Amino acid sequence: MRLNTSVTVVCCVLVATSLISQQIIAGSQIIKVPEDYPAIQLAIDAANTGDTIQVASGTYFGKVRVTKSLRLIGEGPENTVITPEAANGTAIVTVVKVLADNVEIRGFTIRGGTTGVLLQFSSGTLLRNNVMSDNKRNFGVLGDSLSHFAHDVDSSNMVDGKPICFWLNSHGRQVPTEAGYVAIVNSTKITVKDVELTSNWQGVLLVNTRHSLVENVTALGNDEGIVLRMSNENTILMNHLVAVNLHAIYCLSSYNNTFTENTISNATRGVVMQHSNGNTIYHNNFINNQEQLRQLNSSNIWDNGKEGNYWSNYQGEDMDGDGIGDTSKPHLGVDHYPLIDLFDETPPKADAGTNQTVMKDVPAVFDASSSWDNIDIIAYEWSFGDGSNCAGVTPSHVYHTAGVYTVTLTVTDVAGKASTDTIIVSVVDLHEFPPRWVLFVAIAGMAIILVIVIRLRSSPKKENACRFVNALNEADRIQITKAQHVFLAVFCVESSQS
Repeated sequence: MRLNTSVTVVCCVLVATSLISQQIIAGSQIIKVPEDYPAIQLAIDAANTGDTIQVASGTYFGKVRVTKSLRLIGEGPENTVITPEAANGTAIVTVVKVLADNVEIRGFTIRGGTTGVLLQFSSGTLLRNNVMSDNKRNFGVLGDSLSHFAHDVDSSNMVDGKPICFWLNSHGRQVPTEAGYVAIVNSTKITVKDVELTSNWQGVLLVNTRHSLVENVTALGNDEGIVLRMSNENTILMNHLVAVNLHAIYCLSSYNNTFTENTISNATRGVVMQHSNGNTIYHNNFINNQEQLRQLNSSNIWDNGKEGNYWSNYQGEDMDGDGIGDTSKPHLGVDHYPLIDLFDETPPKADAGTNQTVMKDVPAVFDASSSWDNIDIIAYEWSFGDGSNCAGVTPSHVYHTAGVYTVTLTVTDVAGKASTDTIIVSVVDLHEFPPRWVLFVAIAGMAIILVIVIRLRSSPKKENACRFVNALNEADRIQITKAQHVFLAVFCVESSQS
């Protein structure tokens, strides 16, 4: 029975994929905006299935609902803009919502809405060269069957300046780190690693995907952080999911996945398991989520046999000091071994910036903002190499004595782990500069003259070289001698040979 279901699922995807690539019905009409209709929605309402709507350059106000299979073509995202009517800020509306199958949208900027583009319970959408920006959620896909996630959305589509990565029927690939949205559909052995995803409906979306890895992903301000639908035997490792509006982790009909060393904080719901069984969840940190856990018709494993997860709302005691809460009942009905302290085996990485050259008595500015930790850095300590110390991410410091100083940055994370980084700061006295610069200019000038002479000597017209050398009067040679004797010696050799 399961074999027949799998065959049916694959066939559905293949059919949906073929629908994506099919051409719009021959003989369709072309409708022009604003020539034929002043608004995009009016043109859609008047169109028939298979029509093409060409939108001229300009900014078009109002929401767009695509309820028919048609083509919506702009004149490029730099020229054709769709935005809702809002006096200031972001309008509470989805700007473009696709509700029909086999729709093509090409060449627009969509901005200023609660959601930029939403593909909702539709199949076979083709998106090309669209820019979604300045929306609370730039892009998202919703559906309740596999075909609702079978779309052709390539990397020419951008969300806040980063490409969408929407892969269908892919195998053995790694998502580029510059991706701004990630959806993996009907695929195997995909790696999503070291990616930062913000302001979309989903951060990472896995649909009917197996044996894949999601590691070190930062998902901030999305509606859903990491979503698994009909996806089995994947590993979700060391991800940082923060301020998620709905579910930080959402599993629907997904089995035998492993979730470990993830930090989920300040979300509406930390983790939701719905019709999902056999998943293993341990060594995760659930911090200050409004609802830490919700399980619906699911049975999963919440420890590794010895240790479970950290829950910020756990109030139990640790009488024997083993780091595990002493509880007769599992925390939240699932975790038999709740951790007393945050689980964190990853030290932070300090980054003090690059070496600097600064003036004496002029403030030098330092920046530790590129330092990293899988959870959070709570302390930034600076030692400036002259006996002075300071705390902060971007401090400044004044050196009163010229010299070379080693500056050390130490960062400490929430688990007490620390890391250091050093840079070299060269402090110079402005008053020492003129003599050195004069000498440098003199030497550089002589080097240029020497190159010219050598090039003239190599020329077959040697008389030109002689005229050049003889053209230098005695005063010039005296000045050259004062600047640098070694170049004068070489110059005289050239002159005598000429």
